[in-house]
Amino acid sequence: MILSRQYKDLPLTWDTKSPETLQNDCQWLESIVKNSAPFSDGWVKARIVQLAYNCPNSLDFPLPKTRGKAATRTTMTTAQLLAYGGKLSEKEIVEALHWECFQYCQSHPVADFHCFRETVDENYVMATLNSWCDRHFSEKSARNFEIYQDLVYSNVFLVISTAPISLYVDRELPPPKRFRALFNVDEFAEIVGEGFCDRITLRTHGYGTSAATFYDLFMKEANALNRKESSRDSGLKDNHFYIGYHWPSEQPFTSPGLWSDFSKNWGVLFKFSFVLSGFAGIIGTGLYGMVKLLGIPLFKGLEILPLIGPIWKWIQLSAVGLQWYWVVPPLFILWVILMQCLRVLVYQRDRYRAIHYGAPDLAEFFWRLDRALNRKAEKTKETPKTEAFTPVIGSIEAKNQGSVSLPNHAVSGSNSEIAVNLVGHSMGGLLLVNTLRILSDRFGKDDGDIDDPDGLESSKIGDRLRLDKLILASPDIPLEFLREGRNNYVRSAIRRCRQIYLMSSDRDIILRYMPTLGNWFSEPSIEMSAYRLGNVYLKPLDDRYPNANYRPYIRNVLVSQAAASPTSAYDLFERFNYIDCSETIGVNGIFWSLKPYRGLAIDLINTLMFILSLSYSRLFGELDLHGGYFLTHTATFKILKRLISLNGESEAEIEAGIEELIQGTRIRFLPCQPFLTKD
Repeated sequence: MILSRQYKDLPLTWDTKSPETLQNDCQWLESIVKNSAPFSDGWVKARIVQLAYNCPNSLDFPLPKTRGKAATRTTMTTAQLLAYGGKLSEKEIVEALHWECFQYCQSHPVADFHCFRETVDENYVMATLNSWCDRHFSEKSARNFEIYQDLVYSNVFLVISTAPISLYVDRELPPPKRFRALFNVDEFAEIVGEGFCDRITLRTHGYGTSAATFYDLFMKEANALNRKESSRDSGLKDNHFYIGYHWPSEQPFTSPGLWSDFSKNWGVLFKFSFVLSGFAGIIGTGLYGMVKLLGIPLFKGLEILPLIGPIWKWIQLSAVGLQWYWVVPPLFILWVILMQCLRVLVYQRDRYRAIHYGAPDLAEFFWRLDRALNRKAEKTKETPKTEAFTPVIGSIEAKNQGSVSLPNHAVSGSNSEIAVNLVGHSMGGLLLVNTLRILSDRFGKDDGDIDDPDGLESSKIGDRLRLDKLILASPDIPLEFLREGRNNYVRSAIRRCRQIYLMSSDRDIILRYMPTLGNWFSEPSIEMSAYRLGNVYLKPLDDRYPNANYRPYIRNVLVSQAAASPTSAYDLFERFNYIDCSETIGVNGIFWSLKPYRGLAIDLINTLMFILSLSYSRLFGELDLHGGYFLTHTATFKILKRLISLNGESEAEIEAGIEELIQGTRIRFLPCQPFLTKD
């Protein structure tokens, strides 16, 4: 298909009549290039526009606003000067991009961008420049996620939401020595098809996990999952793709996005301080009035009492404390400290981003993948291939040996489907549930509208993908979401998964206390802010017999209560397979059994051991009370590895495999069953 130009000639010329627009366009293009994966679709389109323009003259930019000093124009850096090419034709732009790719591959010998080389031609350049001139560039080039392939293991990938943690902080991309960017989701669909992929496991992280931290943890997991530890352990097969999904989370206290916002938004800070001081003045005046009109007369009347007399004398000596102007400043300072502490803990910030950025971007990845697989299948039907496409394996060994690709029935047009496992930790569990909600709305909820006893139809997300296992590790999901009147979207989301596994711990102090503080003002009920699904533990029916059958309970501070009450939507609770990791190495440091008088002591000792383990890990071992499920040497990780590796086994076989793995550990297991109907 030959396109026609919607612009006159190359190079394109800047609109110098509007310096602000020119500056914004330049900064926008530079931001895309800086924050996108090299040689991905969005990165290439931004570079095409840059190469089509001459470098803008610094005189065309508006002078910065200054106070009292003469404004000076800032000179452009060498990198900014070289970014603009002023090319005279589409062919020159293509040659320049391919030369950049060649230079990049010289410094990264393992990387290979075959899809980029095959796709980017003169038509591609012309279509991009047409969209720029027609003012449709944003919708044509915007990508809400990027995909990377591991250069060591061909079945390991990263999917990353492109939403930044802050408008003033650049994104941190995966290490180029380990990952290469795919051009777009169509290239990933090619690899899925030619790699005969029949199973995808996607794992996402939780609260307070920066990009660098997640990349490091994910690479360790990929190494462990692809390593055979015994003759019975086959590891991940080549046709089982393991994907890590990173959404824009940030670390508490140290994240640069926390502090850059303050320096860029002085007007908002002034408004915040003004409103807060107003509330402090109103409430301080009220407190002063109560003390003046009620407190002082009351103490005067009761000063004859032996206990009240000394207190009244102390109040008289500290009369300055009863003055109005001494009440307001302490209130204002305390509120500022409290609200700033809540902000730097980033809990609510991460929760907002997980629901409104992370979940929609992940849902878009799945439906775009399903569409790409369908498009590939239709193309295969129309024009059968005589030579199989060879995906980039990435590892040096595979690159030297080559690869023989088998046709994937899921892509070649048959009715085979790709099973999808979802693994979510902490707030990542909340993200997955919201993602399933979005996919349910897109592909039909099927809530009892069809006769589907096996759940095969309701588990489909599109035509080529089918949900299999949902594994939630310490999920930051309110327990009340599974009860009547609160499960409007959770029910439709959970119903799509064929099997659900809950890995939880009542000793997860992060999940026990942080959501209660962080969600106190936002959750519809107090109970929702206090009880999280990730704190459910299994309590024996008779404490005298620890090996007796269990029931799910949840602990407040000292006392416990049944997680599922008779008025609950118990059918949702029955869908879960419970794996209680409360007393397990890695997520717990003290092996006392839970008693009412021990609960608070267990929390305090575990907190102290966790803090000490951060500095003295050799002495205390690796201890992560909230995320220890993914430490590769623990029994919980072996369970995860077994669950995601199983394919087609019956529930009885899966239960037997879990029971075998937990032998000799303190892990408790309760398979899904109608336990609420039993006495």
